[in-house]
Amino acid sequence: MRKYILLIISLLLIAAPTNAISISLGEQAPDFNLRSASGEPVASSEFKGKTLVLIFWRTGQSRSVMALKEAAEIMRDYEKKGVSVIGVIEEAESLEEAQKVFEDNKISYPLLIDDRQAYSDFGIRVFPTTVIIDKDGLLAYDIPSHPLTYKIKLEGYVRKLIGEIDEDQLKTALSPKKEKKDDALLESERKYNLAMNFVQMRMMDQAVAAAKESVAVKPDVAKSHILLGFLYLNTDDADNALMAFEKALELEPDSNDAKTGKGGALVAKGEIDSAIAILTEAAVANPHAQMTYYELGRAYELKGDQEKSIEMYKKAIEKIVKKKILPSSVSKCE
Repeated sequence: MRKYILLIISLLLIAAPTNAISISLGEQAPDFNLRSASGEPVASSEFKGKTLVLIFWRTGQSRSVMALKEAAEIMRDYEKKGVSVIGVIEEAESLEEAQKVFEDNKISYPLLIDDRQAYSDFGIRVFPTTVIIDKDGLLAYDIPSHPLTYKIKLEGYVRKLIGEIDEDQLKTALSPKKEKKDDALLESERKYNLAMNFVQMRMMDQAVAAAKESVAVKPDVAKSHILLGFLYLNTDDADNALMAFEKALELEPDSNDAKTGKGGALVAKGEIDSAIAILTEAAVANPHAQMTYYELGRAYELKGDQEKSIEMYKKAIEKIVKKKILPSSVSKCE
């Protein structure tokens, strides 16, 4: 068990993909026909000749809300300059919760509901994803997730597309020197990377200490809690592991790594049915579910369901063989 978790930790690099969408920038943007929160049809053709910003987001995800808010702040200055912004949620999301996010943050741009057609056409890989389309309908820029530079990037891209700045001025605007740094976040990241280095050197006590420091410096970073949770699992401390994963899920309810870790902690505590429930949820939503299926296999094995256990173990092996990656989409097998 410990050897298995140690391997997972050493390869667990929780980060957003470098590309937010699967289609290339510079191509014609896919047409869309969606419905608004009030049920009215909205088509991409209505925005012809305008710069269009699409934000694909999820409710219950803090970084999605931050992207929506910062886009709203920026767009107040550019709405009269031919720039439109749209927030897009999947049909499976809670419309009531999405509308509350808009109301609470005084966001006035349209909220559209996608039946996964636009999601599929754009090839959305991470939430939130911000797509910027120029007045000719071409995909100009995309911003995966919500980086520290989100607001700077979005405003720079928009200004470039409406002709307020040229390419050199855009590069200057996006320079790291322009970034207002979050010292606590940077220190948390440093401690997180230090913990990962200790893991790779098999210095587990030091890894736990560094992960704890990462959490203490910046408690609202989910990946630090996730790493600490796996480290606790490595020492068979299921109670503290469970608390770490639950905190991560408070911060990022959609984190499949946190759900998988929580499932593993529940397995270790003997709460098999609860473990199976959350692991099944994680497996359905996660394209890189090798570890999730492995934990499901363990859970069914402990429950005495041999047939189901073998099925889950086979799925885990198939995922590894076909994808050659572990649960986080950027982690490669050695």
